[in-house]
Amino acid sequence: MPARGKSDSGIKPAISLPLFLLLAVIATWPLASTPEPHDHADTLFNSWLIAWNNHAIVTGQNPLDLPIFEGFPDGNGRNDLLLTQSIIALPLQLSGMNAVRIHNILLVLFLAFAGLSSALLARETGANFYGSLFTGCVVILLPYFQSHIWHLQLFSVGLSVLAVVYAIRVIKGKCRGWQLAVLVFLQCLASLYHWYFLNIALLLLVISTMFLPERKRLLPMTGWWFAGNLAALPFLLPLLKNAQAWSVDSITSTDIAAFISPWGNSFLLGWMRPESMHPEAALWPGLAVVAGSLWFLLKGKKSRWDIFLLGCFLFFALFSLGPTFIMFGKALAPAPFRYFAQLPGCSSIRLPARAGFLAILPLVIFAGRKLSEKPGLAITGVALAAATVLHAPLRTIPLEPLPWHQWLAEQNFDTVLYLPVSTDMNNPQAETRRLINSVGHFTHSVNGYSTTLPADFENYAGILNDWPAVNARLLVEEMGIDCLIIKGWQTFETDTVFFTSGMPVSAVVTRRL
Repeated sequence: MPARGKSDSGIKPAISLPLFLLLAVIATWPLASTPEPHDHADTLFNSWLIAWNNHAIVTGQNPLDLPIFEGFPDGNGRNDLLLTQSIIALPLQLSGMNAVRIHNILLVLFLAFAGLSSALLARETGANFYGSLFTGCVVILLPYFQSHIWHLQLFSVGLSVLAVVYAIRVIKGKCRGWQLAVLVFLQCLASLYHWYFLNIALLLLVISTMFLPERKRLLPMTGWWFAGNLAALPFLLPLLKNAQAWSVDSITSTDIAAFISPWGNSFLLGWMRPESMHPEAALWPGLAVVAGSLWFLLKGKKSRWDIFLLGCFLFFALFSLGPTFIMFGKALAPAPFRYFAQLPGCSSIRLPARAGFLAILPLVIFAGRKLSEKPGLAITGVALAAATVLHAPLRTIPLEPLPWHQWLAEQNFDTVLYLPVSTDMNNPQAETRRLINSVGHFTHSVNGYSTTLPADFENYAGILNDWPAVNARLLVEEMGIDCLIIKGWQTFETDTVFFTSGMPVSAVVTRRL
């Protein structure tokens, strides 16, 4: 292990924190400075969900009772909770900041935190300041995050990494361990994917520690681990009830070439990414990491935690490939994921590639450990990583307000229906735009967005979209809908408000309060 002098007292916040934050701003630019979304789908929904969570907390409502899919008892519990992100966002929301701007700021902060947590894990497993700095910087620049730029929940992986740090510290006898329980709990509230992967990583840590002298300290570590999951259980139950189980062959496999394919927006290496690659699969760790990790495995100073790190690399690399080995679009053979899918809850994971971060991270740490011995090379490695991911500013899309939401904010309706109802969750822009524009009133709506739709929702939507047919009118009355916002159609009923916004929009009040 590298010697530690007075100048190497761990991660130096005066240098590391501003650098990590700066790199996160650059990697996601211009998100830190704009209220415009990167996309009109998940970014808008996540922005709305954070705004709703905080609105519910401030007004004393249950944040888990989402004001969408009204009339469908199984409508909730189909998305990540984003409660951890909401707690951090609460001061920003109370200040009156725009919901999308809050989302963008959170994304940058969580990316910087992922770098910091990874640097701390590198430090805990043997790296010095320079090796840890390399690890944190490279993690922030990973194509993995560029491929998930619209998934704020996946940027919360720093919570999992820090949980592993505290698990190791408990095993070393350096802390009591309550931090581990808190981090497991917060990860569950932030991202169900990463919460699931974290539990697997902690299980691998327990197995690998069984062969170490510190195994006697596994009892307190596992106690705090289970305590964190127990605290999360009340939040998990609604989600477990509505969890979608996918057949193995319907789960998306990841091309092995994802491990050698950079993200497509890289100026230098974007041309290397095959067009057939899944848009969320970018597992290339970078040339500096590949060279540094191989150098470490051949000639580096090993630590007792390397078995765990190697175990994470092997398991999550195989896990992330999904049920079938595919190479440059050609199916080769069944993959071990078919066995992993027997694990509880694994059949709910549609895209195993999201676990790829925990396969990449050990390699970045190994490279950082080796480069701890060569500060100059560590800095050069960061520069190389930055150069290979350099890209044009991310695209942002103007978000025009829907003027009828101001009118809704002045009313007191119980339930609103927006027509036409969209049931295409692969192109949810119509519903997510409606949601983000509702942050000024949060009126309960029949419409909504989620990973999967409630049972019978498509059938009901088909009937409602036939308005003003008799069956649609009867269903509107049965569902207790107070107001219909109808786009693209004007009506001449008695109690109607008209809007002008380039396309005719009518608000039909069906029930006066």
